[in-house]
Amino acid sequence: MTHIDVTIVLVALATTCTIMIIGLGFLPFPGRAASIWSSGFALAMLSCYLLVAADQIGSEALRGAAHGPILCAAGFAWVGLRARRGTEPIMLVPTIVVFSVATIVLGLTADTPAYGPVFRLVFLVAAVASGLTAWELLRLRTSEREMALPLLVVSFGFVGLAVVVAIDGVARLASGTLGQAESDMRDLYDINELVALLYLVCALVTLLYLVRRGAQKPEQQHTVDFFSIARDRLVRAHAAGDRWWSLIDVRLDDPTELLEASSGRAFQRITARFENDIREVMPPEADIHRVSPTQVLVLLPRPDTAVRGYLSRLLERIGTLTDQPAVPIRLSASIGVAAAPLAEYDLDRLCEAAADAAQHAQVSGGDRWERAVFAP
Repeated sequence: MTHIDVTIVLVALATTCTIMIIGLGFLPFPGRAASIWSSGFALAMLSCYLLVAADQIGSEALRGAAHGPILCAAGFAWVGLRARRGTEPIMLVPTIVVFSVATIVLGLTADTPAYGPVFRLVFLVAAVASGLTAWELLRLRTSEREMALPLLVVSFGFVGLAVVVAIDGVARLASGTLGQAESDMRDLYDINELVALLYLVCALVTLLYLVRRGAQKPEQQHTVDFFSIARDRLVRAHAAGDRWWSLIDVRLDDPTELLEASSGRAFQRITARFENDIREVMPPEADIHRVSPTQVLVLLPRPDTAVRGYLSRLLERIGTLTDQPAVPIRLSASIGVAAAPLAEYDLDRLCEAAADAAQHAQVSGGDRWERAVFAP
């Protein structure tokens, strides 16, 4: 396969990947990370078109500079992961500045012996960004690491290739042949472009999955805090003889059908409103924990009569249509309630009993609450 053939294939693939990350990722699930990753793919696509244009007009300067944006795309993968994790600063501006300068220098040195050392240096910088990308992927939640594997493997591969490029540079420096113009590095380009093909495909698989999963939140820490606090409250309530504690499991009815009937963004609005309704109805003393976008646990310190009133108001509020509903259907929820004294103030038993009651409410048609029944 000739250099032109590889470049044409790279153009087609980069264009396809850009369309997919924007159309299937950013537009239905807009967000900070999604916009950064979409921009990275757009930069890779721009780089590929510049390579084709450079081959058509025979411009070494344009061909040399065209490698800057595609290497910058590797940096954008890292920046987007930091944005998704909520880390500040996300290092977007420094990344743009570094690779913008690199692109200009590559173009200015394309027809001089300085191009070889400059290209290797820029390649190493991109490899560092790729290594940082791998580090961010390793910090993902366990449930997300499986789909992170494609980009993780190719990121490590990028770092390995950079090591080979660095060794080649050291060998050339020792032999006095480090200086190379852009036209002297065509053999290396074919390898780089094949690697770029692989990187684009793997990055698309992983990043599109992460975009559609939504922003990463420290759910584990929230879970630890909720259960620690809830256990402490129940222990103290048991010691004081306080009988008026209940665990409530609230679940949005038909979440799969809602997701299929709406766009990703509309479904996010539905689940956000669902959680907000619970927070608005429940008293300030209640401990509220978001298990998932469609399930919320509430530890409520109220007598049975008051609990029934809260649940009735909650079901009514969730089922109320807004002026601009996310989807043109009426929402409903199923609720399971477990009283703390009946479970001997054991939080694990309360969660299990409330979950069973909520499932029974769903099976019974939803839009209702059921009280947990404990075996004697």
